[in-house]
Amino acid sequence: MATKQMEESWQRTKEHIRKIWGDALMDHELESVRGDLQAMIALVHRKTGQSRSEILQKLEAIL
Repeated sequence: MATKQMEESWQRTKEHIRKIWGDALMDHELESVRGDLQAMIALVHRKTGQSRSEILQKLEAIL
């Protein structure tokens, strides 16, 4: 369900992601995982070192 919501409201989702993780993620990286929650979690984890569960909680809060 979260993946579908992430795709449907992509611009809003992307803005929230930028507020949370700032410059750690480039636009082209975000576009490459657009609509794929697991890929988004993996990307943020790889770039920031945050735990996957913490990333998931933050993403679920904005979806």
